[in-house]
Amino acid sequence: MTKPLHIGIIGAGAIAQFGHIPGFQKLADVHVTALCDTNIERAREVAAKFNIPNVYEDYREVIAHPTIDAVTVGVPNALHATVTQEALATGKHVMCEKPLATTVADGQAMVTAAEQANRILALNMHQRVRGDAQLLRKTISDGALGQVHYMHIRMMRRNGIPGFGSWFTRRELSGGGVLMDIGVHVVDLAMWLLNFPEVVSVRGETRAIHGPRGRGLGGWGVDHVRDGAFEVEDFASLHLRLANGGLITTEVSWAMYGDNENRVQVVGDEGGADIFPELHNQAPMRLFRDEDGIPVDVYPHIPRLAGSDWDRSMASFVEAIRGEGRAPATGAEGLTILKLLDAVYRSSAEGKEIML
Repeated sequence: MTKPLHIGIIGAGAIAQFGHIPGFQKLADVHVTALCDTNIERAREVAAKFNIPNVYEDYREVIAHPTIDAVTVGVPNALHATVTQEALATGKHVMCEKPLATTVADGQAMVTAAEQANRILALNMHQRVRGDAQLLRKTISDGALGQVHYMHIRMMRRNGIPGFGSWFTRRELSGGGVLMDIGVHVVDLAMWLLNFPEVVSVRGETRAIHGPRGRGLGGWGVDHVRDGAFEVEDFASLHLRLANGGLITTEVSWAMYGDNENRVQVVGDEGGADIFPELHNQAPMRLFRDEDGIPVDVYPHIPRLAGSDWDRSMASFVEAIRGEGRAPATGAEGLTILKLLDAVYRSSAEGKEIML
């Protein structure tokens, strides 16, 4: 018999309501036992909606709960390090939302704390558990594209600024804007697809274009402050130069005049791949190669995976705790991505390429 797992949810915001709680509650022998939020009324409302028995205002009460085996950390980015390290110190496994932390030093401290506690520190990098991403990674690792020399990933939003005026757009609490929000996903996806190659230099640009004018606001995030501050970037472009001579380029935007876009292009010396559902909704993934010297396009079957990406991410965390699988992303991998994002911000501020 599988031992039941008891989960505590720290933070009752949108990610808890749409991702963490329903994802865990779909799993056998997994019980969401406690929920906390500094907004206690919201915590009570969410707990009632999902039938969670214990509600707290202070996260310390959750990590001190004797029957809880693991927690999720869905609080403002600047609090990730403190909450995670304290949870690990009490023997809890931790699923932390991205990014790992707002500084490299804090991220390193989190990874060290997990090692010392002999507990799992995972990140909810749910882009990895998409069916098309899984297929593309296998295609690359099987050598079907040959040596990959270029990858280009875009995640663009027309109106996607989350939680305007809340912690999302305040640098002290978020650590950054679109780069720390969806940029972390695309950089992680690129690195994961290529099995985390060595990066030798980073060149980046960040811009605040629409946010300072109150434009491009999206619906994500449960808190909005009408006259709140916008202190972060809403557009970022970056280039990662790899030790093997390859290049990864990425653009992310919270707000732009254009269509929403999610695209992954991979170019190798024996073939290429393109995931572009907005353009090719009937065949969102294409492979390119030559057969007898003739260019050929292939439309592979993308496996249909059960549940949402968030469901699969929560399931992977549980499997890792039970020793039956791997966490969706490890703390060490999250630290690698955080170092790259830090280099992007430094490159933009200094106007030069950063050598690693």
